[in-house]
Amino acid sequence: MSATTKKLDYADVPPRASSSRAIRTEVVPSNGNSFNMNNTIIFDLPSNVSNTFWDAQSSYVRLNFANGNGAALNFESGGFPACIRRIEMLLGGQTLCSIDQYGVLYQMMFDLDASQEFRDNAGKKLFGAASGFEGEAVANATNVSVAFPLCLTPIVQSSKYWPLFGREPLRIRIELDTAARSLNGAASDTEITISEVALVMYQLELGNDVMSQVASNSGGMFRLAMPTYQHHQTTLAANATSVATTLGFSMSSLNRVLVAARPQTVVAANNFIGNRAQLGLVEANVSIGGQKYPQISIKDRTNNSAEVLAEALISQRALLSYGHDSSINSGGLFSLTSGDGSEAAQTGKFLLDIDLESQFSPEGSLVAGINCIGQVVQFEATYAGNGAAHVIDIYGEHTIMAQLDMQSLTWSIAV
Repeated sequence: MSATTKKLDYADVPPRASSSRAIRTEVVPSNGNSFNMNNTIIFDLPSNVSNTFWDAQSSYVRLNFANGNGAALNFESGGFPACIRRIEMLLGGQTLCSIDQYGVLYQMMFDLDASQEFRDNAGKKLFGAASGFEGEAVANATNVSVAFPLCLTPIVQSSKYWPLFGREPLRIRIELDTAARSLNGAASDTEITISEVALVMYQLELGNDVMSQVASNSGGMFRLAMPTYQHHQTTLAANATSVATTLGFSMSSLNRVLVAARPQTVVAANNFIGNRAQLGLVEANVSIGGQKYPQISIKDRTNNSAEVLAEALISQRALLSYGHDSSINSGGLFSLTSGDGSEAAQTGKFLLDIDLESQFSPEGSLVAGINCIGQVVQFEATYAGNGAAHVIDIYGEHTIMAQLDMQSLTWSIAV
């Protein structure tokens, strides 16, 4: 027990608590109660709920995952979230976000941010992650419970609660990938059953007096600036040595670009989503309106990838954080040229993370990412050569602004 510090200032008393309460609720899918791989799960969140906000960072999806294949199978090392192909958030007739190839992006960020200890402890218990090249095993005719947050989505990454008193409901669409792509084993899509699905929501309900103060301080407009991702995919032909692909990104604040290359051939028993190849990278950069970023290309000198990782940690704001938890080089495989994903020694962890912010402030600032509206955005890279064809997934992290007008209670979204 710790000692309590005493003092003689009897006028120093804390203010009374404001009127508010946290409410735990569950939202079940609006399109069914049992799903298979390659299906879509839809959640329709409540709207027109007076004085109530969604605490997205304290909320999670819960489900049961059952294996009916006849043989054991494994998640990939990131666990069940790697099985998600796309997450969309729709606000009335507007798209708040649509993150394609979500599982690939999730595995990249999970490798950068999660330690091996987390993977083997909380990560394994929550959603089947592990520090090895495979995640938790699911035996035949058994099921495991899974609980995971909707990480990397804009509302979860926002620093503000999401208002639930707008007129337009928020719809969340979670598209599952195929069993062959996202699981290690020979299961077909219909042999995997996902049931007891729910979005466990924590809501913050304010008293009328506090809500009036919040609304007054906002000036009649609730504004939320949030990061999200756009996706572009291209291919690198067998034995090709360069790629220059136009990304089609058009946003007012492009903050960074992340790149992953994976073998094009899918083998059901092997890692596919999280198996990222270095491909003998020589150098890489992003071109925006004919201007290179960075001005001196990122190079992979002697293929040990130290410079590539340094640039990724700069983008993560972690270059000097020597206690930064990561598993990006577990097994020494950050620099693996290319592997088939059949075992740990054949599963690469390589990625490119190119920072485009000239300065960074967690509170926001006048100087942020790059405005690329109306400009041609390209990813350019040269390689020493690769034996097989590869898929290259490219993600642009950018900032969006969602605004709720307190007079009409309608939303508007600016990219």
